[in-house]
Amino acid sequence: MEREIVFGHRDFNLILNAIKNNQPYAAMSGFVPTGQPHLGHKMVMDQLIWHQQQGAQIYAAIADMEALAARNLPLKQSKKSGKNYLLSLIALGLNPENTQLYYQSQQQQVRNLAFEASNKMNYGELKSIYGFNNQTTLAHMYAAPIQSADILYPQTPSQGGPKPVIVPAGTDQDPHLRLVRDISKRMRLFSIEKTNNHYKIRSRHATQKQINQLKQKLQKHGKTKTYTEHIEIKTNNPKIPEIVRQHEIQNKGYGFYPPSSTYHRFMTGLKGGKMSSSVKDSYIALTDKPQKAADKIMKAKTGGQENLKQQKKEGGEPENCAIYELLYFHLIQNNKHIKEIYNNCKQGQRLCGQCKKETAEHMKQFLKTHQEKRKQAKKTLKKHLN
Repeated sequence: MEREIVFGHRDFNLILNAIKNNQPYAAMSGFVPTGQPHLGHKMVMDQLIWHQQQGAQIYAAIADMEALAARNLPLKQSKKSGKNYLLSLIALGLNPENTQLYYQSQQQQVRNLAFEASNKMNYGELKSIYGFNNQTTLAHMYAAPIQSADILYPQTPSQGGPKPVIVPAGTDQDPHLRLVRDISKRMRLFSIEKTNNHYKIRSRHATQKQINQLKQKLQKHGKTKTYTEHIEIKTNNPKIPEIVRQHEIQNKGYGFYPPSSTYHRFMTGLKGGKMSSSVKDSYIALTDKPQKAADKIMKAKTGGQENLKQQKKEGGEPENCAIYELLYFHLIQNNKHIKEIYNNCKQGQRLCGQCKKETAEHMKQFLKTHQEKRKQAKKTLKKHLN
């Protein structure tokens, strides 16, 4: 966040309030196990770990059902490759206590919730969001409610009930997160609208008895009127939404908060473009041998000029350099140091060959330490994996 790698959000104020007031909240992400965990995944893992340090309960799902439906990866293969992601998550610093690590296919509560969520979706909106067509399989379509259930699961009764939930994501995930926010509202018994100095509370699925009981509770907090389609209460009391939520819970409703999200920049691939596990040598895997990673770095695209003379005269372009991104995103923690590297590059004092060598050494040391911690994490993962 300091470096604006995380640059945008939806409803992050809910998370800030939870952190500041020491209230329960959760952070959730899923990993599709189609390759090896790489530095792009590490960006999400780092954020989950940070949220845990702020007091969040962590949920990390291996999206094996999505991998089967969307990429035809067998569940057995996902079970094996999925552990690689969770091992790195623990090795990077996640405490598996007070954490849910699970496979979608093996978490029955998530699957049940996905079926409920699917009852609030239709083909038209899935087609517009995901581009589904007549050749799209039912399983591929069903990945949308499964992903939605992953995000809503931390708020279910077995997980302590409604609480703010944050999902770190890339901007390409925003349409999906907007869908989940809508689904969280559609699964409520009541909707709440604040206008000027009054609230409108509308029934979504509540019975007349539940509506009448809610009205009685609200009368204690302001002048209340009942209309054909809604209850209206004249008040600015900020506790009204929580009163409605608690009434829902007492009547076996979910009372979901719409999930929050933050958005981070994509890493540039070592060959240019987006870092992707489907493009060979564009990424560094957290399981790469340190020397192999160093070799990739030495062959990577930089923001340097065409020749040494021009580099010294005009300076480099660190903002367009995959090597500088490795340092900026992952390898240099000291803000003063990273600023010096940037300025020296811009002024032509830092040459690409030297920068690559230093970055390769940083990466080799990081991977060596990380992979040692991965070995230590194996027993821990076996104990905590659901």
